[in-house]
Amino acid sequence: MKMKAIEYEKYGPPDVLELIEIEKPQPEDDEVLIRNYGSSINTVDVIARSGKAPKVIFWGARKLIGPLLRLSFGGLRKPKQKIPGFGFAGEIDFIGKEVTDWKVGDHVYGYSTGACSEYMTVPASRLAKKPANLSFQEAAAVPGGASPALLAFRDLVQPEKGQKVLVIGASGGVGTFGVQIAKLYGAEVTGVCGPTNVDMVKEIGADFVIDYTKEDYTKKDQTYDIIFDSIGANSLSKCKKILTDEGSYVSNNFLNSRRHIFQAMTNRFRRKKLKFGVADESADNLDSLREWIENGKIKPVIDTVYPLSKTADAHRHYETGHSKGRVVISID
Repeated sequence: MKMKAIEYEKYGPPDVLELIEIEKPQPEDDEVLIRNYGSSINTVDVIARSGKAPKVIFWGARKLIGPLLRLSFGGLRKPKQKIPGFGFAGEIDFIGKEVTDWKVGDHVYGYSTGACSEYMTVPASRLAKKPANLSFQEAAAVPGGASPALLAFRDLVQPEKGQKVLVIGASGGVGTFGVQIAKLYGAEVTGVCGPTNVDMVKEIGADFVIDYTKEDYTKKDQTYDIIFDSIGANSLSKCKKILTDEGSYVSNNFLNSRRHIFQAMTNRFRRKKLKFGVADESADNLDSLREWIENGKIKPVIDTVYPLSKTADAHRHYETGHSKGRVVISID
């Protein structure tokens, strides 16, 4: 049986993404076959497609990191995983003979390769139950966006009630979740965003909003106990003046953060903590997020929904860096 999918044969700009028809995949014994209804665009999708390190990585390492990233996605000269996409939401169509925790018809979501396709095979251990109060497209917006914020505010540094938190990139796919999760811990949250997104950032819970086109937040008198750089474009050195003496700077860019590790070891910064990590898109984490979503504590913010045939346009829009929340692919 044929299915529609997006494929790319070489690294490059969004134009390399093409809509094709290929054979429906067959699951292994420990996998399930998903009828996929939604996917989302993440920074990792852009890296995998372009084969280049993102611009926020300091220039001296980009030429070295680019080839390493290509190898991590399967091919130095051309991609081995030809169907893009990671975040997904859909319905189980078939289960492998070793799968016992799921059944045909279950609505699930998760994070796995090949999500820009009508059908995809996923290890059963990577699945989580879809939030009941979200559509498939809304649910697909959660993986890849909420997990880095969960890592920041649950695993790396838990805000105490009343602590002041600054979220840089508060209107983006990760930042919108960061604002909401920080509020769950009782923090006083200030979001940084552009002028067109100020009202939205307030609506999702920010106590204060800084329009970066009008104010330089790194030069204000206000200090913060936690700074979450959700877009990974800043540094501890640039933000040290607005961080309390024992505050934590949490970066969503592991590669860029490494440039500043030495700063945290010097006397000047010895009490100011630099923290970073790699988000875990595990079923357990997705289950935790589902409980918050179903209880109305957090919600995905969606900028635009594109049909599968317009995946290249979705990548172009995402790469502008000005999307309001998540960019989603609808797979009907």
